[in-house]
Amino acid sequence: MKFRTKEFTSLLLASCFAVAGISGIVLYVTPKGRVANWTNWTMLGLDKHEWSAIHINVCLLLLITASVHLVLNWRVFSSYIKRKAAGLNLKVEMAAAVLITTGIVAGTLFQVPPLTSTMTLNEKIKAYWEQRAPSGPAPHAEEFSVVRFAGNVGLSVDDVTTALRQEGFAVEDPEVSIGELAKQNGIAPSDVYLAVKKHFPEATGDLHAGEGRGLGLGLGQGGSGGAQTGQARGKTKDRVDAKDRARGWDWARVEAAGTAIGNHAKIHPVANIDNREEYH
Repeated sequence: MKFRTKEFTSLLLASCFAVAGISGIVLYVTPKGRVANWTNWTMLGLDKHEWSAIHINVCLLLLITASVHLVLNWRVFSSYIKRKAAGLNLKVEMAAAVLITTGIVAGTLFQVPPLTSTMTLNEKIKAYWEQRAPSGPAPHAEEFSVVRFAGNVGLSVDDVTTALRQEGFAVEDPEVSIGELAKQNGIAPSDVYLAVKKHFPEATGDLHAGEGRGLGLGLGQGGSGGAQTGQARGKTKDRVDAKDRARGWDWARVEAAGTAIGNHAKIHPVANIDNREEYH
């Protein structure tokens, strides 16, 4: 049996187009990434990452197949554009195709109605999913380790792991991410948070990622008369958790140490290899 390459590429092109169209529609109606990840959003049994992977790979195959199809049918395609006797062919049709494509691209970039309606509808769909989704303590909290998650919601690691174990969730490693922990237990990351809040309703995540009980070092400012003293500011949370005191964590002393370091952090001139003075 002879393999018909042209017919094969036509069928493959149609198949890729169908799958790319379906996956594109699904991605159009998906929630935002942080909502999809937090709630384990799925469509037809596939999550957003899987739909994205399918769409990217199928579109790549579509591009390759279209190129092969064009090469195999180049003689027919070129006859649409140019004829030996008459020169350029289908001039009006070619101009119309170019103008329509250019108009769609330009109208989208310059946000010309009604082309903006597609993105407006997309934003409304994403807002719909976000309103229905349970809120988390911080954006992309599923990427937090159990240790970071505990600090973010104002609890100790023992509090979080104990609460989860009481709800039947196995926590073997506190450095595992909330997303991976949820996957291991066959639940959504949002369910992990709800399980913790069941035992600790005050775990609202008011300490945002990157804030709280850290030391902040100030930057020195060099003046025209020489180096000036760098200032360091220790930033602490106003409210010190009672459990931290029980563990001997005295954040006031940490802040005092940070202030002392800042008061002694001076910028001294040093000579470089060219005997020119610089500051460090």
